[in-house]
Parts: sequence; C-alpha cells; structure tokens
Amino acid sequence: MEKYSDSGVKALILSLNEQAAIFITTVLLGVIAGAVYDCIKIFRIAFKHNNIFIQLEDGIFWITITFFVFTVMLDRNYGEIRFFNIAGVFLGMIMYIFTVSPIVISVSSKIIYVCRYIINLFFTIITTPIRILYILLFRPIIKRGKIATKKGRNILHLLAFYAKIKFKEFNRNIKIIIGKK
Repeated sequence: MEKYSDSGVKALILSLNEQAAIFITTVLLGVIAGAVYDCIKIFRIAFKHNNIFIQLEDGIFWITITFFVFTVMLDRNYGEIRFFNIAGVFLGMIMYIFTVSPIVISVSSKIIYVCRYIINLFFTIITTPIRILYILLFRPIIKRGKIATKKGRNILHLLAFYAKIKFKEFNRNIKIIIGKK
C-alpha cells in the first residue's frame, strides 16, 4: 500500500501480514546462514588450516551473507532496512546454532573420522606389499651394503697404509739406484 508523506515523498506501508512474512523470510535466511557456516566448520574439521585462512573464510562468509540479506530486503521489503529484518536473521542463526548445529557437527565429525579411517586402511592395504618387499629384500641389501662399506673402508685404510709402505720402499730403491750410478 502506497502513501505520500507530508513532503510529497512516496512511502510504502506494509500490512502486518506482509511484515510477518518478511520476518519469517529473514528468520529462514538466518537458518540458512547458520547451515552455511556449519558447512564451513565441517570443512575446517576435515581439512586443518591456519588462522589466516579461517579469517579469510569468515570474511567471505559475512560479506556473502550481508549481500544476500540486503538482496532479500530489496526484493521483499522494497529496500527499506528495518530492525526486525536484521533481528530475524540473527534470531534464525541463533536458533539454528543452538538446536540443529551441535547434531550436524557431531554427525559430520563422526563421518569424517570414518572416512579418514577407511582411507588410511585402504592406504595401508595398498602399501603393505611394498613394505613387505622392503623388509624382505631391500633392508638386508642395505644392511649388507653398510657392512660392505665398513669393510671397504677398512680395506682402503689398509691399502693406503700398504701404499705408504710401498711408496717408502720405492723411494728407498730409487735412492739406492741413483746412489749406485
């Protein structure tokens, strides 16, 4: 219903039924916002990330929710921002967070735990033959290689000592040969 104010500006007067419908719409929008934030929390449980990304996600969430709330207000409330609209959004979010959210987060955490367990089990099953081959074949080879390396060092050390002795002998023989001439 349209009405003109004293200054001649067209003002819109909403009936009580229309205001109630808008309030219910904003409460539902708040419930949807709470559900979307739960999706973000579930994503954070599934994939750990640092505080910078958490702050970035929260900022994007609130900018997006603000955009959708004002879009709904423009569409349903003809661009007028009223206190009951903002209160409806926060009331919807609070109702969702204190009623449904704990159940959703709990169930989602258990599902994530089961999925991680299944993935780890699958990874263990796939890598077990490789680990058995490593234990049976490569570990003894590496152990033998370490033993051979130790013995090789000892042999090289003895050879170097032998080479020094032979070099000293060679020098002595050279001196004898040169001295004879």
